[in-house]
Amino acid sequence: MYSSTCKLIDSLIEESNTERLCITSSKTSLRRELARLARSGELVSPWRGMYAGAEQWGDLKPLEQQRRVVRTLAKKHPDWVFCQLTAALMHGMEVSYRDLTPLHVAIGLDCHTKSNRKILRHPLEGEEVVTADGVRVTTLKRTALDCLIELDFRHGLAIADSALRIGKMKRTELIKYIKARADVLGWQSALDAAAWANPLAANGGESIARATMIEQGYVVPKLQVEVPNIVDGSGKYYADFYWELPDGTRVAGELDGLDKYYEPEMTGGRSAVRVMADERLRESRLGAAGLRVVRFSFADVEDGEKFSKLLSAYGIPRGEARYRGRRYGVSQGA
Repeated sequence: MYSSTCKLIDSLIEESNTERLCITSSKTSLRRELARLARSGELVSPWRGMYAGAEQWGDLKPLEQQRRVVRTLAKKHPDWVFCQLTAALMHGMEVSYRDLTPLHVAIGLDCHTKSNRKILRHPLEGEEVVTADGVRVTTLKRTALDCLIELDFRHGLAIADSALRIGKMKRTELIKYIKARADVLGWQSALDAAAWANPLAANGGESIARATMIEQGYVVPKLQVEVPNIVDGSGKYYADFYWELPDGTRVAGELDGLDKYYEPEMTGGRSAVRVMADERLRESRLGAAGLRVVRFSFADVEDGEKFSKLLSAYGIPRGEARYRGRRYGVSQGA
């Protein structure tokens, strides 16, 4: 016989999925049953006192899993303001999986609530508060500044690129904001990353790849350059990265990622085999348009020596490694 408690939990699972939250309860008896189901594997508990259906939770990407935890905490603590990388996550910036925890919460300067291993609390007053994805957070620009101060150049560039893309703002606008916050410790390192930002970067992987090119001194490519389909004239292609070498050779750089083969939003309902076939056709069309195509994976990017050899093999010019000391606001290949 299907008990009323089971029906209630099924209803809570459906409701939480609709509202993009985790299941919580103030009733002791229900909390005990939720905990029991978590121990049996029917539910998962991503945070103390929070639960979700194991199957439904497993279908979510880590980014959305963490967003649900944040939304649930925000519902429980409506006065909380999330900041730094947690705010970036809720704004929709390119946050690396490695940076999803701990959570970051802003507190007043006179607040003495301590941080713990799950929540870092940051004294912050006088900042404008906005709502992003249903949660109170610091503004896009302030969030970007705080993240750029804390992150290394590669992951910082992913944040800066996505901040421009989401905010539909120019790089000079972000640079101006950072310069105006010279009272914030570390603002100059934030400026170094913002100076290279480009809203045309399609995702964090492409941003990190470009940051690696910059660190190793390669000529910065143009992004998302349109290439006509000269074979049959139907449609057009866009190169992730594009260089035109001194001898006139044109090179397209293509970053491969598993997402494009398996994630529904990337595949458009196509099978992995079909997506791979389309990628090969795309590469052949770029070649027909006179471009040499260099393909690389994220693993290649992380192996600096291998990535360097690959780019050099295709003739991409290289000078001294750099990213600091740049003339802020000048064109960087976009």
